[in-house]
Order: sequence, then C-alpha cells, then structure tokens
Amino acid sequence: MVDAKQFIPMKRFLESYQDRIKLFSTDQPEQIHIYHNIGRVTKIETKSIQEQKSNTSVGFFAVYGIMQLKNWSYLLLVTEANMVGQILQRTILQVEQISFLPLVPNGRLNDIHANDQTYCKMLQEVFSTRTLYFSYEYDLSNPFDKIMGNNSQFSTQQKTSGGIHYYKIPNNRFVYNWEHIKFLNQFQSTNLLALQYWQTIIISGCVMIRYCKLNQQSDCSLILVSRRETLRSGRRFVQRGCDQDGNCTNFAETEQILILNRQESKDIYSFVQTRGSMPFNWQQQPTLKWAPKATIIGDRSYNSELCKKHFEKCAESYQQLQIILNLIDKKGTQKMLGEYFTNMISSVKTVKTKYVWFDFHHECRNMKYENLSKLLNEIKDDLKKLGYFHAEIDKNNQNILSNIYQQQSGVVRTNCMDCLDRTNVVQSVVSRNFLLHILNQANIIHTLTGEALQVLPNDLEQIFRDQWTKNADIMSVLYSGTGALKTDFTRTGKRTFWGSLQDGKNSLHRYYINNFVDAHNQNCIDLALGKLDADNMNYKKPKFNGVLQIAIFIIILMYIMTSFLPGLILDEQSTYHNSCLMKLFIFGISMFITSKILLKIHYLFISKPIRDQN
Repeated sequence: MVDAKQFIPMKRFLESYQDRIKLFSTDQPEQIHIYHNIGRVTKIETKSIQEQKSNTSVGFFAVYGIMQLKNWSYLLLVTEANMVGQILQRTILQVEQISFLPLVPNGRLNDIHANDQTYCKMLQEVFSTRTLYFSYEYDLSNPFDKIMGNNSQFSTQQKTSGGIHYYKIPNNRFVYNWEHIKFLNQFQSTNLLALQYWQTIIISGCVMIRYCKLNQQSDCSLILVSRRETLRSGRRFVQRGCDQDGNCTNFAETEQILILNRQESKDIYSFVQTRGSMPFNWQQQPTLKWAPKATIIGDRSYNSELCKKHFEKCAESYQQLQIILNLIDKKGTQKMLGEYFTNMISSVKTVKTKYVWFDFHHECRNMKYENLSKLLNEIKDDLKKLGYFHAEIDKNNQNILSNIYQQQSGVVRTNCMDCLDRTNVVQSVVSRNFLLHILNQANIIHTLTGEALQVLPNDLEQIFRDQWTKNADIMSVLYSGTGALKTDFTRTGKRTFWGSLQDGKNSLHRYYINNFVDAHNQNCIDLALGKLDADNMNYKKPKFNGVLQIAIFIIILMYIMTSFLPGLILDEQSTYHNSCLMKLFIFGISMFITSKILLKIHYLFISKPIRDQN
C-alpha cells in the first residue's frame, strides 16, 4: 500500500469560520455549511455556490461523521489514507489517520477540549488499528452481485452538469460510521447525489487486492474483502450469542472475488461466506479461568425463536440455502452448546438448511489438517447447489456486464466458539474449493483431486495463502486483541512446531487481554459505533490494572497465611516446625486456598463494559 496523496489529488476541503464550517469540493457544486454554537451543531444546509479554495483551506479524504463528546462536538475527517488497489478501476483506500475538528469559532484540527481528551484517545485506539476502508466509487458495504443490483449495467456513475457523482445504496449493517454520518440527513436540500457525495461509506475489516499471471494467455486479480457487521460488534467473552432481533455477535461477511482476464473474455466471480456467534442467548463471561464456563440464558422456545429470526434474516440477505458449519468440540462446555445449537437448528422450518457439526480439534488432531477433506466431501453436493456469482465484463467498458451466467443461491455460515481461528481455516478451505472449480471450468487447471488443500496454480497459491493469513490476523486482532492461531497452516499448508509455540504465546496474551483489558476495549468500540453517549457519562480508564491488583492481593494473602498457618497446624516445639518440607507444604496449602478465594471473588478484578453495568 502507498500514500494515497501520491496518486489521488485532494478534492475535498474545509474552511472554519466564527459560526460555521464550510465543506466544499473541486468536483461538487453543493457545499455543506455546518453552523454551531459553543460546540453544538445548530443547523446544516447546502449551498450551490462554486468557490475556489483559499489559502486557509484544509484538505481531507473523507468525512467520518460528527460526534458529540463531553464538552464539544467534533467533525471527524479522514486526513491520511493509503491506496490498497482497484476493483474494476475503482480505487479502494485504507484509513491511515482520522483527525478531530472542534465545532467552535475558528476551530483548528485536533484542538481538543481537556474534558474530551479521554474520549478522543478511546476513539483513536479503534482508528489506529488501520482496519477501516472506503472508496469514492465502490460500495464496500455490499457484495459485488448486490452492488450491480442484478442488472447487466454495472454503472454506479451518474453524470450531471456538475460532474460525475456516484449512486450508492449502502447496507448500513456493515457501515462502521453509519451513526455518525447520518447528520447529513439533516440536509435542507433534496439533492440525493449531493448527499451521497459527502456521505462516505467506511467499513471495518480488511480489503486485499493482488495481481497474478496464470499462464501465457491468462492473468487475474484476486481480491478478499471482509466486512464486519456493527449491530453486535464486540470482544470475545464480553459478547456472545445474539440479541432479541436475531443479530449475532461478531457477524462478518467475507467475499472472495476473482477477476479473470483471458484473450477472449474478462470475467468476474464472487463467492460470499459468513461467520457469527451461535444464534441464541448465551454468555461466557471472563472469570480468571483459562476457559470460562458458558451458560445458556432463557428457555428453549425463546432461543428457538431467536435462532429462527437469525436464519430468516440470513435467507433474506443471502438467498434460501444456508450451509451451517459448526466447528466446536464434542466434549465439555462446547459439547453442551453444540447439542443445544443442533436442537435449535432442527426447529428452523422456514429456511432450507444443511447443518454439519464437524469437531475440528478432534478430526484434525495431531496436525492432520488433510482431514478437512471429510468436511468438504460432506457438503460438496450442497456447495454445487450454492454456486457463486459469475458475470462477463465488457472488455471495452468495465461499467458494463455483458452477460450474467450464474448467481450464488445461498451462503456457507461457519462458527466455532470465537468465530476466529478454526472458522478462518475452514473458510479458507471452502474458498480454495471455489477457486479450484472456477479455474477448472476455465481450463486453467485440468484436474480436481478432491483434496481440501489442492494447490492453486503458479503465484496464485502464495497470494491466496497471504490474503487468508492476513485476514485471520486482522479479524483476530479486532475480536481478541492478538493475531490468529493456526496461521502457520493458512500460510504454509501445514502445522509446524514453531507455529504451535506462536499459538501458545498468542493464547497467553489473549488470556491477559480478555480478563483485564477487554472491558475498556469494548467501551472504545461502543463509543466509535455511537452506542455510548459521552455527553452523559464520566469515564476514565482504570489506573490500576487487574493484574496488579491480583498480585497485591496474592502477596498480602500469602503472607498472612504462611505466617499464621504453621501456628495453627504445628506446635512451636515440633521438630517439623522449621523444616523445608513443612514450609513447602504450608506454601502449597496457602497457594491452593489463595487460588480458590481468587476465583470466588474474580469479579473484584475484572471490569465490565459500561453497557453491561446499566
């Protein structure tokens, strides 16, 4: 990726005045005037006046939105961006930096009120992940088949006397800045194109675009897009299950796009998969244990209705066939959840489902990942029914789809406990299967072995591995705070000793983050999504981390117990009173009692997110 300023001329500018901020563009006749008073928005209007930018104008790439913090409102602007690549000549950008412009007289960028500093830092913790993407010309909130609206004319452009404008119908479930960009709906103007010009759609997830030469006659672009739903976006353990409307925690859509260029044609293929928490009401709150116990909330009829709502929504969005892959263990707490989920699925009668419970850890034990072929064989007939989107692009005009040959008629929905590591491995295997069948039909590869890990041709294999490894890491960082586990397999096609060691390191790091940091992380996410009202709360990040509190607690309790236990157990005249063996015995008893007390009062050391405290 490269700095977008090197390739994209700055067209959006602002000027700050005593009572307002003016936004204007070199290719848009409609200006936005945001009037304010003491840090509060009072009026927004548009004016059709073309003006040249002055020396005081500040350039920016996109408007993230307006946010009301404790004292002032701020206009959030994307001031730095990287160029990811292009999808059919439409440029995709990654947010590098978001700046805050206070809505005060002659406000200056990043001049933050003292009482708003905490909240700005919380927002920057979210923005600094560099997992926000946008495009002026391409709607990243929708899969390709929905962008072109099942029409042969893939032309989102509408030309007017004022220049080219882009018409978008965003899926606001996946628009990360939706709650903050809605202020543009206050326009007095009814000019829809002007509204959409300034209403930049930003998604959270990842976008990767790579070019590859296949042979002398063919080349391709391989694109991977993951877009995260915002309705129940959260950190693992803090949020599980689904809400009363059937919206699942950490639901995400991953789309693999292949643009295949051959001498005789140019084709585009798209295949969409989803992931999401098991769709009923359950939780797994951190308790200082390595694997906290999961609990199901509510009765079967209530949860059955939630599950039904979820899959009816999925059928509405992704057509009727739902291939549900459940990858959790068939033992312990996971078995209890899996059996419950199986029962819930059996009660869904309004949607066509194919349900497979594939115990990933058992089937792939001892690093036998080739056993994933069993899963592919079990769903291969359903994958054929599912299909994928396939259209031919006019080689002379990439806004035109000359033929639509096939539509995807359902979706593969995968889950494990966190919808991270196991899920990513299986999604990559399903996506590989999709690519292999396309390349076989295009006569670029001539044999399908049926193996889960059949190698893709030439450099496409490494590009595919790199994209899915990065996708795994990004989704994992957003949900758990660390890179993904099992990425050595995604990257190399096999499990390695060093990969297992790295997984151990990441697991320890996750344990620390999930127990002692994720409440704050969840607050940051909720604030960025507009689910917390900074104007009506007083929040400060805890000064004393839970680990420090636990260490102090253990030291004090151990000191007390090792000081007094010997007197309770032994007479001072006993020959064993000062022996090393007895001291070790007393120390062991003290540690055992201390750990039991610690687990009983874990809630004193683990914070809860603000929304869970209400």
